Formats: sequence, C-alpha cells, structure tokens
Amino acid sequence: MPRWSLAAALILCTAAATLLAARTAPPRPTQATAASIPDDAALERADAAYLAVFEVVDDRLVGKHLRDDAAGDLGIACWSRLTTGFPLSYRKLIVQFNIQSGRRWAGRFDGSGANDVGRAGFRLSIAGYLAAEEKDLNDPHRPFTPRRGTLDWTLVHEMGHYICLRTNAIELFSQQFDGDQVPQPARREQPDDYPEDGSPRLSGDFVTSYAERVGGDEEVVETFTTFLLAPELPRDESLVARKIRFFETMPGFPELREHIQRVGR
Repeated sequence: MPRWSLAAALILCTAAATLLAARTAPPRPTQATAASIPDDAALERADAAYLAVFEVVDDRLVGKHLRDDAAGDLGIACWSRLTTGFPLSYRKLIVQFNIQSGRRWAGRFDGSGANDVGRAGFRLSIAGYLAAEEKDLNDPHRPFTPRRGTLDWTLVHEMGHYICLRTNAIELFSQQFDGDQVPQPARREQPDDYPEDGSPRLSGDFVTSYAERVGGDEEVVETFTTFLLAPELPRDESLVARKIRFFETMPGFPELREHIQRVGR
C-alpha cells in the first residue's frame, strides 16, 4: 500500500473538494495588463535572465519588475493560463512567476525554494519565446494542447515539478517503477521514433523522447503531464500505460485531470 504523507493527502483532498465546488462558479476576472500591477524595486535583485518578474499572493500578481514591457504582458497572459488550469489549492506556495529570456530552457522550477520575493515558497519561470509563439495566448480558457514544445505542455510540466515534489509523487513513482528489483528498459541517447508533432506515446516504455533520455524526476513529470493532458488514457498493460495510470492512485490527481480536460470544452 502506498505510504502517503498526511500533509500530501490533506492538500490534495482539499484541492479536489475545491474543484468540485468550483464547477458551477463563474470564471474569475483576469488582469488585463502589467500596468495594473505595482512596480517593486526589491525584485530588481532577480537574475538578469528574467525579463519580467512577478510576486504572487494566491491568485494575484501583487508586484512586478520589468526589463522588457512586452515580456510583462506575456507574463500576465501566461499567469492567467496557469490559474485557469490549476486551482489555488494546487499552487498555494508558488510565490514568484517569471518570463525568462533565451531558448535553452522552455521553463524552470526551483525546487530548492530559492526565490527573489523574500517569502517561503517556490519560483516558476516560462520562456518568453513560447508565450510569444502561442496562438490565442490571450484566451486563458482555450483547450489545453497535449504536445511537447508548446506553452501548455511546459506550464503543466513545470507545475508538475511543484505538485509532484509537494505530494511525494516522485518518490512513490520511483519505488514502483525504478530500483534493483524492477526490470529496467534500455534508455537510448537519441531516440527518433516518437511522434513528430510532440504528442506523447501511450504504448511502449516511455511517454516522450525527453523522458527516455533524461529519466529521474523529469520522466516522472513528463508522465504526470501526459496523465493530465492526454485526451484518453491507455488501459493496456504496457509499461508506459501503467506509469501513466499510476497518477490515478494519487489523491486529488484525477480531479485535476478532469478539471484541465474540461477547460475550453
């Protein structure tokens, strides 16, 4: 039987109850522009790679520092998208949200708790190029796109690091699918037989090329992302199907999947 932590179970049971209550509630209004958020000089200490830095309190962006005005508006749109997909109970300790420069990283989550706002919590960043290339960026209620290389996949992946860390899902997944007692499939350094459009694979051993190549926490989070975004879940007994269905056993995860699948539909 899985060894759940009491704190994780309470967090996700509360989150699931929140989702059930929210089904008939009207959508919350979103902030239209970065100009409505006060400037905060203290956020200037953030790394220069961050083009837009926001302090987060629950649903609100309460302070900002912009090194690029366009990145500020991208940040507002991305934050609206994130809050549409993830109710507050699933992101309570996200205290900083950034738009970052460059293409080396599509997104980043600082699991150490390092941040620039001076409060306990976590920092999450999304690459500006992903937001700039997103179709219908300013419609936070559009259906989620279940493909790697998109803004939606990256937002869910980075939130997956946070949620899986907070709920011990990484350790529990590893106990079930890794280790000396579990036969391990071979990992290829440059697999080239995954769908070209970035869709995850729902049969075989791994959901994505990235999951196969990198493994560890990244495989767990790629599989979590597939669980939330895939329109249909596999029901066969392949290894990858069992990995995906693992998340059905986590308290609050099925409710989050249902919530995300309803967005825009």
